[in-house]
Amino acid sequence: MTRHATVSRDVVGGFEVLVLENSQVRASVIPSLGGRVWELLDRVRGRQWIWHREDVPLAVSPSGTSYDEVWAGGWEELFPNDAPGDFEGRALPDHGEWWTTAWTVAEASDGAEAVVRLVADTRIRRVSCIKEYRLRGDADTIHVSYRIESREPDAFHFLFKQHLPIAITPSCELALPGGRVTAVDPAFGTMLPGSGPFDWPLARGTDLDDVDLRRVPPPALEREFVYVTELPESWCGVDDVSLGASIRMRFDHRDMPFLWLFLSYGGWRDCYTAVIEPCTNMPKDLAEAVRSGQSARLEAGAVFQTSVAVTLGALRPRD
Repeated sequence: MTRHATVSRDVVGGFEVLVLENSQVRASVIPSLGGRVWELLDRVRGRQWIWHREDVPLAVSPSGTSYDEVWAGGWEELFPNDAPGDFEGRALPDHGEWWTTAWTVAEASDGAEAVVRLVADTRIRRVSCIKEYRLRGDADTIHVSYRIESREPDAFHFLFKQHLPIAITPSCELALPGGRVTAVDPAFGTMLPGSGPFDWPLARGTDLDDVDLRRVPPPALEREFVYVTELPESWCGVDDVSLGASIRMRFDHRDMPFLWLFLSYGGWRDCYTAVIEPCTNMPKDLAEAVRSGQSARLEAGAVFQTSVAVTLGALRPRD
């Protein structure tokens, strides 16, 4: 018999939520708040993976709001930029336009597969956007596809990035297939022995005390922000050893060749989370990325499409 996946409606913090659910996964989406995913629950192992900032309530934020001040958590995406500023004739807001955009529900259907399709048009960088979530009735994986169609008369450079904050505990470990690690800003971090590059997972210093970046320490005053390049495979995630659970995000390396990791172990605004961020660009400043030949670009009238798949599964031998 075919297993079914459902789409239902709920309310969280006064905002309508669409819930995609089967016997293994429950994913809650808030269309009016950037189409963010507020919950990713592994129903088999009882593990909810998305971090929420408990002292910041869910709220509508106008474009131009300082992201760090109102960041409540949830899985979001950034487009067309990260760092705010004037670029190619536009004043780009902090962390881009998507997170402050109210998305319209174009489809919400269930059956053998649950589907939620959201649409939006952005105004500062004129594009038409589609974000679609799919969860099969027998699956432990939610698939998300993206389509960005330019309405601009000229080509422009942009950044597209995942922004998934993980609810961590000291029993967690970061999981990557390898890669080369460099500090985003050595003055920000407190863990690395230098700016790098280092081979994942060990950041080697001049003494014998290597930093194992897989390790998630207890809440304290530590923090780090790194880029990871030369990934041998296109995935990243976190393992919860105590619960025997894992989360894996798989992405298209051709579209998002860089991985950013924002790691706040209590050392940034008292937040305790690890944010996994596959990205089109490196570094976060668009002008610098363009100068280094590491920025995405969209021609007039052209379309950028990509997708990710997030699996909530049992802990396996290290990938």
